[in-house]
Amino acid sequence: MVIKGIDGPPPLPQGFAVMTEYVVPEHLAGAIVTVDLDAIVSNYQLLRDSAKGAITAAVVKADAYGLGMARVAPALAAAGCEVFFVAHVSEGIQLRELLPDTEIHILNGLLSGAEAAYGDHRLIPVLGSLNEVDRWIAQCGDTPLACDIHIDTGMLRLGLPADELNELAADPARLQCLDVQLVMSHFASADVENTNQSARQLMAFRASREKLPMGRTNLANSAGIFLGAEYRGDVVRPGIALYGCNPTPWTENPMRPVITLSAQILQVRHVAPGETVSYGATHAVDKPSKIATVATGYADGYLRSLSDTGYGFISGIRVPVLGRVTMDMIMLDVSEIAEDKCRPGMWVELIGSHVTVDDVAAAAGTIGHEIMTSIGARYHRRYIGGEN
Repeated sequence: MVIKGIDGPPPLPQGFAVMTEYVVPEHLAGAIVTVDLDAIVSNYQLLRDSAKGAITAAVVKADAYGLGMARVAPALAAAGCEVFFVAHVSEGIQLRELLPDTEIHILNGLLSGAEAAYGDHRLIPVLGSLNEVDRWIAQCGDTPLACDIHIDTGMLRLGLPADELNELAADPARLQCLDVQLVMSHFASADVENTNQSARQLMAFRASREKLPMGRTNLANSAGIFLGAEYRGDVVRPGIALYGCNPTPWTENPMRPVITLSAQILQVRHVAPGETVSYGATHAVDKPSKIATVATGYADGYLRSLSDTGYGFISGIRVPVLGRVTMDMIMLDVSEIAEDKCRPGMWVELIGSHVTVDDVAAAAGTIGHEIMTSIGARYHRRYIGGEN
């Protein structure tokens, strides 16, 4: 594919072929991820209702949080979503091919050297520095092009700091060269209970908004939607909540689960006390046990930090991970599982009705975002709902 505004890769030497993406067929997969598109749409509708009149966008960066932008984004568009956010300009170009007429914002801003691609593909950069503002003005020429202005209110990641904000606000000539769609910021702790950081950020944003009154406001991420009307702005941009993770972890999850992950049993063996499991011999067996080796590992996104802390379910019974997670396999204690429920070729639930993405994240000492975006390419992906 030739991308306007971005140089392509160098040509391959004569005699070499381009490798196309390989999709793992179900009968050859050691593990299967099932993605419920109807659940994603239902979550979008719940978030839209919760936003109470704000325009509800959708964040589909990182291949729709690992679930496949090519399937997720059209399902959301069919449900009425007209505004999308991605991180990189390359993601925006891919999304533009899927959705020719939708509004696409690039959160990571104006990538140096790729300025022309934004205009060529009708992408809206989120400008977070005077350097980006000036480069976008130079790219626009005599015709202002759509952009967003990102104000840093305390995240210290991207966005105009106070001195650059003041300089921009005091320069009408610069502002007249910009077609500002959104003035936005990003909450750092909206998913943290009993913090006053979100309130401080809101106050800082309101003060900044007085200096830049143009366009619509955009503040709330998934968790920010549930902080209250004053935190939402004119446009909200939920991400992780669309995909079933809890945006308010101190209370019951309002979102529908979206994915299941099942992995196949490769081998079952009986072991004696004193034997050790996996690399480093970090887990010693202390009683006669039965261990199942299962076809997933850290190369598939089942994180190594789940060593001795992760777990799955067979027939509703919890089966813990023993020893270190390896690249391609994990070992589970299946001592409590009947022989006829635990044989090679049978399946273990690693995410599903008994163990959620948030449960896996807690066991790994991380967040659902990392679990979702780590889902590997070796799984077979099954999509249900939508137009299937």
